[in-house]
Amino acid sequence: MGANSFYDFLLMHKYLGLNNMVSLEHDPAMYQRALLNKPYDFIDVRNHTAANFIADDAFAEPCALWLDYDGGIGPHVVRDISSVALKLKVGDFCFVTVYGGPPKVLESMSDPERLAWLQDNLGDVAGDVQFGDVEKAEFPAAVHKILMSAFKNALTTRRDGIFAPLLQVEYSDSVPMVTVGGALLTDGQAHAMHTKLAKELPFLETKAALLYAIEDFHLTERERALFDMAATKQRRGSPERNTLRKLGFKDKEIATYKELIRYLPRYVETMV
Repeated sequence: MGANSFYDFLLMHKYLGLNNMVSLEHDPAMYQRALLNKPYDFIDVRNHTAANFIADDAFAEPCALWLDYDGGIGPHVVRDISSVALKLKVGDFCFVTVYGGPPKVLESMSDPERLAWLQDNLGDVAGDVQFGDVEKAEFPAAVHKILMSAFKNALTTRRDGIFAPLLQVEYSDSVPMVTVGGALLTDGQAHAMHTKLAKELPFLETKAALLYAIEDFHLTERERALFDMAATKQRRGSPERNTLRKLGFKDKEIATYKELIRYLPRYVETMV
């Protein structure tokens, strides 16, 4: 699901060395653009829905699946998670990204109507969703609970491995988005993975069902240079930190930036 820019695919190849990728595009016009814009020849762009891909592909090789839905949570997302769970092998990864706001069918409903719709249409996986979760501003919490339950319910019957949650985040990409996922691992692999993540990414929760909110930084290059210096200096009264305070930034924002400093991408726009 690389659309026509393939940013995620570029990062996956650069940092993980993946060189056998499939991108799904169900829209015919976007499919043609994706074929034109794919950056590597080893990306196989297919004019499929996620459901068709899951049904047709054998998943013979070790897999890292990332299903990206921009239309909001719904029965189709839960069905796809259930279907892919049947094909995952021990050691395979699967992540799902969903629009964090109420889908169109729920936009005009009251909060009680939203909760009733989720319970009626999603069944058990909506069982943990509470009244407060369905308010528009809090809806990412409902999406998170549904996705976590969908993964756990789909993989609970597996005897060869357990579902190890590795990523539970919300962020803003012009609209709120929620990403949840993990891997099917043996007990030993899950313990090793959680230990490594606790060391490398201590701000992420991998055992409890807690959503991590990624701060939405909108910084110029000059501001980012100040954040880089302020976040890596020991003194709380550094000139860079004081300058950021004068600009209206809070110490909490600097602390959050410090957590993410190694992982924040840099997008550069140039004029040729």
